[in-house]
Amino acid sequence: MINRIFILSNGVFLFLLVLSASAQIGIKGGIGISDIAFLKDGQTPYLGYEINALEHRIPMFTFEVGTFGTIELWKRIEFQPELLFARQGLNYSTKYIYDDITYKINISYLKMPLLLKYKISTKKKIHSALFIGPYFACKLKAVRIAEVESEREKTIISNVKNIDFGLVTGYSVDFNLFSRKMLFDLRCSYGLMNMMNTIAGYIPSYYSPSKEYARNVSITLTAGYRFINSWSQRTAKP
Repeated sequence: MINRIFILSNGVFLFLLVLSASAQIGIKGGIGISDIAFLKDGQTPYLGYEINALEHRIPMFTFEVGTFGTIELWKRIEFQPELLFARQGLNYSTKYIYDDITYKINISYLKMPLLLKYKISTKKKIHSALFIGPYFACKLKAVRIAEVESEREKTIISNVKNIDFGLVTGYSVDFNLFSRKMLFDLRCSYGLMNMMNTIAGYIPSYYSPSKEYARNVSITLTAGYRFINSWSQRTAKP
């Protein structure tokens, strides 16, 4: 817990430090779908044997909201750090003829993408860009929600790791609105590290996957509003 607080506080401090030199900041939010990628039949080490009776069909509907800053590095290149509250997880809910089973994992993260944007179009009214960069995430809470025969159970799960790291890439468009800028982007993020530990007491069988693999993956559509950082403007005046 102490390590998480330390990493969380340092991440927020770094973000605010970066924004202090930025000319523009903004707020954003979005919705999307999320999942946890396993190898074929490789979810058992992380979720338990009982999950094998369910079908993995439906993605988890998720959201993220937060703030961001934009620093122009060159004519067509910008650096965009973000600090987001993000909900991710998976949905193994299954419909049967006589009963429906709900099985979801909700994971709340404080997420910090560090994006490098390349402007494809630099027209006065509309700008489009490609972006890519790493993200760092600190787990805030992980909950499993299960419901069978109208009996609902909500439990904290402990084998989700406190830290996640991955890659974000996507496409964005921004345009002027009331002397400010509206931004829309479609992004995909993929974890580069295993974000879960195997459950306590798990014993690998002959047919178990040859390696551990549990990665966060999500696709999100976000909208943002960027405005002038008045503090930076005042300090820039002679």
